[in-house]
Amino acid sequence: MFQQSKQKQQKRTLFLGGPGIRRTQTNRPIIYHITTGSLSDYTKAAYQYNINDFLAFYKITDIQGIEPLKEYSPKLIRQMVIDFVIFLRDERGASRSSIRLYCAALSHFFYMIRDDDTRLNWTKVKMEFPPDERIHRDRAYTIEEIQKMLDKGCSGKLRERAILLLLTSTGMRIGGIHSLRKGDLTPKQTPQGNVYRIEVYSQSSSHYYCYCNVETANAIDEYLKERSDKGEIIQNDSPLFRDLRILNVRNVKPLTSYSIKYIVGKIVERSGIRKTFQFTGEASRSKGLRKFYKTIAEESGMKPIHVEKTHGHSIGISSHYYRPQESDVLADYMTHAAEVLTIDPTPRLKQENLQLRKSQNDYLAEFGELKEDFNKMKQLLVHLSKESKKQLVDEFSEKVGDKADIEWSCDD
Repeated sequence: MFQQSKQKQQKRTLFLGGPGIRRTQTNRPIIYHITTGSLSDYTKAAYQYNINDFLAFYKITDIQGIEPLKEYSPKLIRQMVIDFVIFLRDERGASRSSIRLYCAALSHFFYMIRDDDTRLNWTKVKMEFPPDERIHRDRAYTIEEIQKMLDKGCSGKLRERAILLLLTSTGMRIGGIHSLRKGDLTPKQTPQGNVYRIEVYSQSSSHYYCYCNVETANAIDEYLKERSDKGEIIQNDSPLFRDLRILNVRNVKPLTSYSIKYIVGKIVERSGIRKTFQFTGEASRSKGLRKFYKTIAEESGMKPIHVEKTHGHSIGISSHYYRPQESDVLADYMTHAAEVLTIDPTPRLKQENLQLRKSQNDYLAEFGELKEDFNKMKQLLVHLSKESKKQLVDEFSEKVGDKADIEWSCDD
């Protein structure tokens, strides 16, 4: 019994190296450390794990064992990678997306250690990738499904509610939430209400900004107020989402990336919507929310280039020349996307009710003007003399008669 628990302690589970792939490895020394500053912390962790997994496969246990790899021919290295890919595919049953991330890490690794900067030819490596059985089958969550997540999955928990709404209204990657600090949120006033400008990956070179809607801003404010009411002093460097397992309000720890994924997975599970899926992975845990944002934002009429910028995507060469004012991006988001990204139907119904009332008032006002004009005309006709009335009737009859004669002659 003791030996079994000890073995469990020697193992750790990581969600790195591919979406939805859970791998267990025994604790072993990390041979190769990634220090490249251009990569995000999450990418560094994923690359580092995958590279050291490759080194362990070839039983390279120290930094000296990496030295011969610098002198190997590109053909030999390619064959080593192919053998490793076949092992991942056949022995581990890794998915195509996981193996693709492994190869991206190995491409970075060999480019960094080789002095000749030789780029490897990955065409033959990619031929060993497994087929992507789920290609083009996954989809975005629907607004009804997200509503169920809020009602049943969050169970009245303000933290879970704020996380879910943040994912839906901004399209953030789930790996970017754990690093958010209170200071990364800047309040912005709009005609629709107060919202937040959010700096994602603020401590990384891959940082970008996005905006949330009023619903999400209110959820974040309620969650932070709950923490303040319990005695926590929230400052700019305080984590936006804290670990509740540490009860000491003076020693607050942020949620880890794994914890965020676990929370979102539990929200989806408790909502019960997975039972309605036709196949596994029909709507991915976090990417389904990310795809919801992109789909709704583009369909709402928001500029595609603004959708890409707030989604954290590269806009290619346009990024070197296109420099929109942040106020323009915010106005575009609030005008087109913010309302349709709102999950709670209450504000939307209130807005529709206000529009209906406005239309009704406009109609009644127009009807009143028409009624007033009719009464004026009626009074005018009453005061007309008999001769004037007879003259008007004769002129009307003459015009109508002439027209009737013309139409009659045409018919003949």
